[in-house]
Amino acid sequence: MTTLSRLARWQASARHLKQEYDQVQGMGTMVTLRRARALAWLGVPLHAAIAGWLSQYQAAADQPKMQAWADALVGLQAGVALGLLVFGLLAHGLLRRKAGASVAGIVVQTAFCATYLAFGAAAAIQDVGVGNGIATFLVICMGTAVVSLMRPGFSAPVFAAAFVVFWTILRSSAIDTALLASLQIQAIAVVLMAQLISVMTWHQYTRTVLLQRKLERSNASLLVKQQELERLAERDTLTGLYNRRKFLQLAQQELDRRVRMPSGLCVLMVDLDYFKRVNDQYGHPMGDLVLQQVATRLAANIRSTDVLARIGGEEFIVLMPNTEPAGALNLAEKIRAAIGGQPLELPGGLRVAMTTSVGVTGLQANQTAPLNSLYSAADQALYSAKAQGRNQVVWGDVPAP
Repeated sequence: MTTLSRLARWQASARHLKQEYDQVQGMGTMVTLRRARALAWLGVPLHAAIAGWLSQYQAAADQPKMQAWADALVGLQAGVALGLLVFGLLAHGLLRRKAGASVAGIVVQTAFCATYLAFGAAAAIQDVGVGNGIATFLVICMGTAVVSLMRPGFSAPVFAAAFVVFWTILRSSAIDTALLASLQIQAIAVVLMAQLISVMTWHQYTRTVLLQRKLERSNASLLVKQQELERLAERDTLTGLYNRRKFLQLAQQELDRRVRMPSGLCVLMVDLDYFKRVNDQYGHPMGDLVLQQVATRLAANIRSTDVLARIGGEEFIVLMPNTEPAGALNLAEKIRAAIGGQPLELPGGLRVAMTTSVGVTGLQANQTAPLNSLYSAADQALYSAKAQGRNQVVWGDVPAP
């Protein structure tokens, strides 16, 4: 692999990483601002308490450095408490306005990190002056790397600036050369480790968020497919009505309900007269449009409590709960008139007149019968309507059990 090809691959990888980082930048800033707000509510009283305690500190007369250390830390602790309060309020305001993912949110996040790191550097310098190490700088650098979700392009300048501030102040202090060199090495190691932790934390956060979003999209897609499968399992794809399987299921549920709450129940079966002629004369696509329009007219003429289904070909069926025979016959005539009273309008200006044969059956409140008997009685009544010349309604009794 040539050098140019390697560079091209690296550039492509860098662009891909940038695209991924851009996708999660807003959410990362929001998370950091929430953490900063929580840290402010905890940190402000803590730093204020430390400042109050140090203000009461009295070093021995022969330890002026310790007294100077305590006095300096009082100002630093009070200052960082005030800074945390300001940043906490800013973060709270941005989060309430849902503006945390904006440029203002990134600015507040960066300023928050810079302020805390500057405090860590200044406090560590004071510790060094009394013979302590740079543990404060170490802890705050590591804490910032973990708490603040910063992409490498942001974190590197922030930690580099923290090192420059720390080193500039350190060199101006009266420290012997050997200790200065040791502290310099320690500070470099601390900043590099903090940057490494920050990069790893950000990269892991990016991977987690993108994977979570991918899973959410996959779950949403699966849910849509599941809903579509459920719809296909119970709906006729051409008309959108219930299919035979779903109709039988709902009809059986209604029969089961009648055991507890007896009531009238009727079924009517509708068949389009001479529908085959439509397919032969105009073609199956036109026949499909006829079926769709018939389904629409049927749905418009039944009650909301009725169950309408297409059971195959040009046959439809209606389940009518809480209905006596007279009501079922009236509805059957209404349906017959609705379909046959006005031609169906088809594309190209075609007008197709259709008539229907309707078979009706039912049970009174004191009657019982299995579903297959009810279905067979409606089918037999429909057969009789067609045998008697079509375009009519025929009642058929359910056989006695």
